[in-house]
Amino acid sequence: MSTPSGNAETRPTALAVAHPGHELRLLKWIEQTRPSVFILTAGSRSGTSRSRVEASRGLAEALGARPAEVFGQHLDREVYEWILAGEAAPFRDLARQLADSFVARGIGRVVTDSWQFYNAVHDLWHVTVRVAAEDAAARLGHAVEVLDYPVVPTVMGICRPGPERLRLTLNEEEVARKLSLAHAFPEIADDLAEVIDVGGPEILALETLHDPLPLRDLRPGPGQKPLYEQYGEARVAGGLYASVLRWSHVEPIALALAAVTV
Repeated sequence: MSTPSGNAETRPTALAVAHPGHELRLLKWIEQTRPSVFILTAGSRSGTSRSRVEASRGLAEALGARPAEVFGQHLDREVYEWILAGEAAPFRDLARQLADSFVARGIGRVVTDSWQFYNAVHDLWHVTVRVAAEDAAARLGHAVEVLDYPVVPTVMGICRPGPERLRLTLNEEEVARKLSLAHAFPEIADDLAEVIDVGGPEILALETLHDPLPLRDLRPGPGQKPLYEQYGEARVAGGLYASVLRWSHVEPIALALAAVTV
């Protein structure tokens, strides 16, 4: 996939996240960088509301960032249906849409969700963005660097991040501003609350970007079970879900996407 470019920092930057609210992890970086922001789903979960993605639009604009062409057009349940049905084609289409936008905007670096085995949509979006960056790089004639960030604290996933490339440490005033901005958009503020519940309030003071792991390393180890499987099993046992989304659903789509460029 895309390799670092010496000119990446001088070219426009993109942030591509799976769900509204993820951008709350990187508020200082966003304000400094002012990227084009891409979001896969509307964040509607089981419904059809667009309130979460519209909150993300307002937050991006408040930070000086630019909502881009792919911005919450799909419902969460729609994306889960693709995965359960083993449909790689919608993700390939999204990769082409992203690549078109990266080319039109002259993107040199894109930051996206880490692959953490926490949420299947996060993980497949991660691969989709990497495929799009490779496609765009071929057309632009320069590398489109891909970095990722931990969507949730590492204790919530079973895949640790790759080598750290950027670390931003926020002071007390900046942390307070991050909380204030989150509270100004209550539709997505619960995303930050969940991270604080697990990682503690000190997690707000750190924003890190990482080199993504090689695709060959994005598999569960022996005896490992993705968190989304554990969550799904508990939901099925409680009568809330009819079936469990498993690694066996995710793997063939990830392989089909990776095969586009490898």
